[in-house]
Amino acid sequence: MTGAGSGELLFAHEDSFAGSLVDADSDGTPDVFAVGRNPSIEELSIDNQLERLREGDSVWSQESVKTNFRGGLNITATVSNDVHKEIEKLVFNAGGTAMQPGLTSSARFFAGAQYPSGEALEAYRGVIPVEYSIEYSQGEMVTYSLDLLYADQEPTSTDLSGATRVSSGTSVPFHGVDLTVDGASVVDLQSATLTISDIGRFQYGASPTANRGVVANPQASLDVEAILTRPDLLDLARGAADSSPPDTLDSVTGSLALSAGGTTVSTYNLASLTPDSHSWNNLLATDDTTDQVQFHVNGVTIS
Repeated sequence: MTGAGSGELLFAHEDSFAGSLVDADSDGTPDVFAVGRNPSIEELSIDNQLERLREGDSVWSQESVKTNFRGGLNITATVSNDVHKEIEKLVFNAGGTAMQPGLTSSARFFAGAQYPSGEALEAYRGVIPVEYSIEYSQGEMVTYSLDLLYADQEPTSTDLSGATRVSSGTSVPFHGVDLTVDGASVVDLQSATLTISDIGRFQYGASPTANRGVVANPQASLDVEAILTRPDLLDLARGAADSSPPDTLDSVTGSLALSAGGTTVSTYNLASLTPDSHSWNNLLATDDTTDQVQFHVNGVTIS
């Protein structure tokens, strides 16, 4: 079926890869969470990675054999103080505050869809993060996007009625954002996206199902656009305020603070920002002239 209320997406942390679910309060029921308001699934797919086999005297292959199985899930939702710490625990494998070498965190996602005679509910096991971003746009709610891989899936009848959901007043609006670069807040901020890519990957053995998720090669970037009110961002990108570009660039620190209703949700501490590119937009147009800078970010923690 289609229409509002016909689909559902929830998740729970796993104690081990594709293993039992976390029950932090030991009440016999796994801790299940919503993903945030205005959720959207951009991708939910299966990849059997088939290999064709053929005979030497035949034009057509004779069969296709399943190799490594993996599924893909991409979600977007509004950042909320009620549930977003749980999303961060999945992305940042050191307790939701930092990334460390070794195994990724993993989770189980539940997706349900109603059809004319009932409802189908699938459980996606061994879900690991691949790419994560926080997106700010002036005048809008703050959202996140999360690319995931999953190792297995199966129908389920898990009771999800006790899931932690989002309450009113806990979602982050645009005016709940403070982006600082080199110790100063970016004024007249129009857009900002913090992206962490290549977070995790699967390891396989003698089975089509992955054995575990491991940290891959995390890399972060920050894309900032602000109305041109002073030359600070240009000076950073050029490498000097009063000279031509030097041979080396200095890095600076930064932070991205998110709050809702006066309550801090998360602060992303950006250890080292190095400008990769800069552009002036709408320089001769009637629209506002803006600075746009893309930074390499070397080191992200959450407080």
